[in-house]
Amino acid sequence: MDEFIKEFATVLAEEENLLDCLTEKQKFLRKAVMDKNWEDLVGLINEVNLISDSFQKFDIRRDEIQEKLKTEELKPYFERLGRLRTKLLKCKVENQVISNYVNVTREFIAEVVEKALPQTRNKNYTKYGTITQSEPASVLVDVRG
Repeated sequence: MDEFIKEFATVLAEEENLLDCLTEKQKFLRKAVMDKNWEDLVGLINEVNLISDSFQKFDIRRDEIQEKLKTEELKPYFERLGRLRTKLLKCKVENQVISNYVNVTREFIAEVVEKALPQTRNKNYTKYGTITQSEPASVLVDVRG
C-alpha cells in the first residue's frame, strides 16, 4: 500500500504542475485570440492540447489509485485534492471565457457578412425532389480604387 500512496502523491504533484502550466498557456492563448495573432495561436493550441492529454493520463491513473486506497489513507491529501479541483475549475472558466469571445465574434462576423451579401434562405429542390444547397452569389471587389 505504501507504494500506492507514494505514487498517488507523485501523480497529484504532476497534475498540479500540469494545471499550473495549462493556466499560464491559457493566458497567452486568450491574448493571442484577442490580438488575432494566428501564428502564436496555432502553436499555443498545440501546447495546450499536449498538456491536456498528459493531464488526462495522470488523472486516469489518480482515479485508479484512489479507488484502491482507503479513506483514511487519503485524508492527508484532501487539501491537495481541493487545490487541484480549484485549479481545474480556473482552467475551465478560462476555457469558457475564450469560447464565449470566439462565439460572439463569430456571430458578429456572420451577421456582417449576411448584411453585406444577403443570401436566400429558401430551400432549393431538384426536379427529383431532393434538397440542394443554395450557392452564395459571386462577389467581385475592385481594389484598384
